[in-house]
Amino acid sequence: MIRLRVDDESLHTMRLAFSPLWETIGSLGILARYRGEAPSPYANWARTVRDTTPAKLTAELVEALRAPQPSLIVPAALPVPDPTRNTITVELSRLVETSGGDPGVRRAVTLLKRYWDHAVAPYWASIRSSLEDEILLRGRTLAVEGPEAMLHEIGGRVLWSNPLLTAPYHRDLASNLTRSRLLLVPTVFAGGLRLFVEHDDRVAMSYQARAAGYFHVLTARSVSREAEDRLALLLGRARAQVVRVLVEPRTTTAVAQALGLAKSTVSQHLAVLTDAGFVWKQRLGGRVFYQLDRNGLALLRQLGL
Repeated sequence: MIRLRVDDESLHTMRLAFSPLWETIGSLGILARYRGEAPSPYANWARTVRDTTPAKLTAELVEALRAPQPSLIVPAALPVPDPTRNTITVELSRLVETSGGDPGVRRAVTLLKRYWDHAVAPYWASIRSSLEDEILLRGRTLAVEGPEAMLHEIGGRVLWSNPLLTAPYHRDLASNLTRSRLLLVPTVFAGGLRLFVEHDDRVAMSYQARAAGYFHVLTARSVSREAEDRLALLLGRARAQVVRVLVEPRTTTAVAQALGLAKSTVSQHLAVLTDAGFVWKQRLGGRVFYQLDRNGLALLRQLGL
């Protein structure tokens, strides 16, 4: 368990950023944790990666991550993400630089770049879009309601009780953050392992991106077929699917990707649901987000969803 005692200055200078390198290590964590079939939403991705990535490459990286004393890949030695330098090439170069050109790190970087090309790069456009959505949403809460409100809404077993920030971790770790720069790093591959790095006055911790439509983790409780059918009878099956995924804010693109529907079809459903008062929309930056309004949530509760 991570236990961070955060002072006011560190709390109010907290920021968010994504990292291709952290995402890459997180994806390896999925393969390392699940030797067989990976759970949803990673199952298809993991199956494809295992089928298309050279087995020796994957095995070497995964076994290195599983090792009790990892040497090839040391997650705690990763650089703190820099929002101004967030490409995989730059981040891998930084990893070599911070190691002083260590030959072992150079070898790890070479393997990670090959793995990235096979396992993450084909999906990166969608992953990046999801992470940008996440940062826009959490950044809005941070700016409008403050850092404590944002920490309370992150979820994923990340808990805030002033002044203590706690999160599950593979070992016990306690730290006092005094005038530190705290960076939260959303990742879509957080289901494999949590990353935590502390360098001087900079601290970075990963968490599960909840607004990630492409690799959205389905956390809703199971519901009966009867309840699902009643919603479909009221709204139509496709529109009912749209309602179900809008328990969290999503863009039209994220909804279309999550459901496998055309964007034009999703746009029509969103327009009807918005006009009916079940869904609200809000523009953040260059994107428009949709989420269930009170009436939409009340409908789901009424049906036992």
